[in-house]
Amino acid sequence: MDTLNRLADSIAMMMYRLSGVFIFTMMMLIVTDVAVRTLFSLSDGSIDFTFTGGIELVNFSLLFAMLFAFPHAVDKGQIVVDLFTQQMDAARLRFFTGAYTICFGFLGGALCWRFIEGGISAAESGELTQDLLIPLSGIYYIGAIALSMLAVRGLLTGYATIFHYKAPTADSQTPQEMQL
Repeated sequence: MDTLNRLADSIAMMMYRLSGVFIFTMMMLIVTDVAVRTLFSLSDGSIDFTFTGGIELVNFSLLFAMLFAFPHAVDKGQIVVDLFTQQMDAARLRFFTGAYTICFGFLGGALCWRFIEGGISAAESGELTQDLLIPLSGIYYIGAIALSMLAVRGLLTGYATIFHYKAPTADSQTPQEMQL
């Protein structure tokens, strides 16, 4: 179980870092698009470096940034209403926290299933994005992979929380990493 937790946490951390790359890419796309459009308008159209599909690239960068961040963040703290939990003993609070995280795992699994169905449907119909003509099936399948990791981490972390098992966090180091 410990090995499975460490593997899931490592994959979630890699996805989290990739999410940061997507956010940076999205930011650079927006800055570039605004600068190029400003240059176009200042030159009265004589300098045209504008590109099509910028909005789609930003949309998909945001989608992947969010989906790739979810698996790492599923156990990083949910909103807790102290009014309801301040009188609870530690065991009951741990149970509710674990059950809540397991529910996130089931939600991730349901969303994964829906993304797989969407990918199959898009592949059968040959559906493409509007501007860049990228097959939507690939986008759905990548989203399904990210959501499957959300499901795995939600279930593993919730189980560990309920049964008071100390699950390693995604930013903990293995003994081999500590020696490096």
